[in-house]
Amino acid sequence: MRVKQKRAASPAVYAVCKNILLIRINRMELFMKKYSIANLAAVYIVSFVAWVYCVAIAVLGLIYQAYPGQDKVSVLIGTLPTIVTLITALAGPFIMKAVTRKWSVIISIAISIVCGLAILLIKMPLIGVIVCSAALGIPAGLIPAANSSIVTIIAPLSLKDKVIGWHNAIMMLGMSAFTLLAGIFAKTGDFRDGYKSVFVLIPVIIIAILLYPNVDKDNIAVENEAAHNAQGAALNKTKEKMPGYVLVFIVLYLVGAIFWNAWFVNYSDYIINEAAIGDASVAGLVGSLSSFAGCIAGFFVALWIKATKQWSMPLAFILTGVTMLLPSLTQSAMGCYVGGFLCQLFNLFLVSGLTTYTGLATDGKSYATTALCLITVAEGAGVFLCGYILPAMSSLFGGGAGMNLIVASVLMIIIGIATFFFIKPVHQKVYADGNKLEE
Repeated sequence: MRVKQKRAASPAVYAVCKNILLIRINRMELFMKKYSIANLAAVYIVSFVAWVYCVAIAVLGLIYQAYPGQDKVSVLIGTLPTIVTLITALAGPFIMKAVTRKWSVIISIAISIVCGLAILLIKMPLIGVIVCSAALGIPAGLIPAANSSIVTIIAPLSLKDKVIGWHNAIMMLGMSAFTLLAGIFAKTGDFRDGYKSVFVLIPVIIIAILLYPNVDKDNIAVENEAAHNAQGAALNKTKEKMPGYVLVFIVLYLVGAIFWNAWFVNYSDYIINEAAIGDASVAGLVGSLSSFAGCIAGFFVALWIKATKQWSMPLAFILTGVTMLLPSLTQSAMGCYVGGFLCQLFNLFLVSGLTTYTGLATDGKSYATTALCLITVAEGAGVFLCGYILPAMSSLFGGGAGMNLIVASVLMIIIGIATFFFIKPVHQKVYADGNKLEE
């Protein structure tokens, strides 16, 4: 009887495996020694200013007054930054590879400071305001992807499943703060005064220069040293590929964003015009409650995932849809207050949850920045498509802001049910059967 002998792996394969292991160990040791809580705090301070472009939205009514008869052009001040955000997010992987994530973030903040101060200090024609406001969308395209990928690298193991949610919560907090500050400063009646809020960016850029971690530079140093010591030239021929389950999160985010953005696009129109249950102050309070709920969700998304495990994203989809129905079912201001709070609470469990899954799945991988840039692209594309796809679908049932919310809610519930059937194995791949939740 012939006994089959196991074929020994070639020395080259052993060398590659040894070299990969050496790089991982060296990288982990470097990050654990080099980075501190101060570095993590610096990343979160930068997250706070990611959505500085919302200053333009807060003073848009005053801009209409300053440039009468040009409303169709002036509206670009509110919409063009999101297009710039989308384009910047698409270019993000190439930009960050060329100049590192740290300097991409610093340069984007510097551009915002220059453009914001230009609007504040120079009485320019409308086209100048539009261009400068559009440039304020650059940080929103670069900071979310850069920070989401960095926090999972430098955070302690016990915080890895929490740090991306905190990042999203702080971005929401920053958006609320910039909107509030712009409104306070612009009480003078001059929209330019609203841009005084960009002075907040000056201490932020100083902190970023001093404390923002340059993980790309350190990665290169570690990998070069490990490759040299192990003489693993074969390692350079192996490239990490983005697994299919990471693409699942990105596609889910894109499809979901088309419908979960229905709330912010339609709630004001529904309250003031269609249902006539309140004025702009009621709509403003609903918006504030929604932002506050989103902030809470970002801080507690890790607990949500830990409690519900593979059911976390399906339940978040379904509950976002169910609570989005409350305004139409109650036709009252209270229904809008409660619906807005709960809808955005579960919505941000979705947003932060899908980003957390993507961040954990790509932690330390070469494609991490690309994956998280695609998440930012999915958000921008979802907002854009929501304005076209949803009204077209709701027009089949009569149309209007209320019907937009109903159609979006039903589709969110359907997506949530469909998600039940494939999310379990994906959850287990990312969380390794719960091990990451227990760290």
